[in-house]
Amino acid sequence: MSGIQAERTTQVEEKKQRDSNFELMRIVAMLLIVLHHLCQQGLWFSAENSHSLNSNVASSFSVWTGLLGNWLFILISGYFGAVTNFSWKKVFKLWFQIFFTSATIGLVLYFLKTPVIGFSNDGYPARSFFEAAQPMTRKDLIRSLLPTLKSNNWFASTYLVFYVFLPFLSLSLKSLPEKMHRNLIVTMMVMGTVLPYLWFQQMYVASKLFYFILGFYIASYIRIYNPGFLESGRKNLIAGIFLCLCFGAWNFVMVSYGERIPFVKNHFAFVYLYPYGGFEKIPVLICAVFIFGFFKNLKISFSRFINIVAGTTFGVYLIHENLLLNKIIWHRICGLDKWTSSSMLIPYMLVVVPAVFACCSAIEFARQIIIERPLMRLLDRK
Repeated sequence: MSGIQAERTTQVEEKKQRDSNFELMRIVAMLLIVLHHLCQQGLWFSAENSHSLNSNVASSFSVWTGLLGNWLFILISGYFGAVTNFSWKKVFKLWFQIFFTSATIGLVLYFLKTPVIGFSNDGYPARSFFEAAQPMTRKDLIRSLLPTLKSNNWFASTYLVFYVFLPFLSLSLKSLPEKMHRNLIVTMMVMGTVLPYLWFQQMYVASKLFYFILGFYIASYIRIYNPGFLESGRKNLIAGIFLCLCFGAWNFVMVSYGERIPFVKNHFAFVYLYPYGGFEKIPVLICAVFIFGFFKNLKISFSRFINIVAGTTFGVYLIHENLLLNKIIWHRICGLDKWTSSSMLIPYMLVVVPAVFACCSAIEFARQIIIERPLMRLLDRK
């Protein structure tokens, strides 16, 4: 099938309503990201964290989940972005969501004089959250009012820029035959996942936007050509779970026994984070593709509830990972410091992650009803 024929096929598909299997994947991806941030902002920097066996097990199955969730979001965006008509209204809607969430949180915390770490992270994590937190400064407030210019949330800022590029990326598919499309993916993967490990090269360093574009071409290839290795949802699920278990086992071994191995001890950051410590790590990308393939083939009936919840996931990201609010959520509201050495840590994580997701989802849904929808209707009249 040529690129032009594929484009015609996908234009027909675009008219269909998004299936709930993809929307369910959004929810799962965000739960993985929330789990990662619990570890990143809570377990790693908890005043009570003694690096016990219990804590090591918990972090082993949460430290890599954030990047996996990010890749799933990127693949979903590429899968639908390949056939979605570009709209400046959508750009404004996306920017306004980022701005409104950041500005509201900043203003509330500033006028309530709530102790926060601040954007500078002064004294943290060298000291605990409760020792390092101070009332917000005017500098923090101003930065919260400029979330995209200051890149307060790297994913949100990169996604906004990526969306502006979408019409050009989609247009490129028209003149991209299957073989060239596949070769482009291979070339980008070599540049993005192999070159970074050649310590002597200074020719190229990929940006996060590069990996968003790589995800677009991978997902659009899946949508247009439906490669055979992704046709079996069951096999994809088994492969994805197997890789996830490998990540967890690798993390646990490195954290628990890495210092006993001279090479690992001397190169701990490189060895420990090799499978999943950045977008340039190909194992976690492969895992994301397999999981994407599973949800793509998952047959579930349309669910309005799933689709509504999935529509709040980006808002969940913006709220729970706001740089002024995230540590307050984990240390003050959720009281994670009291649980890190508890035998109930893992059950606690299984409860608190969905709870944080649900609360942030409800807040975002309220924002959509009260603020966003009336604003969009007003813009439609003009």
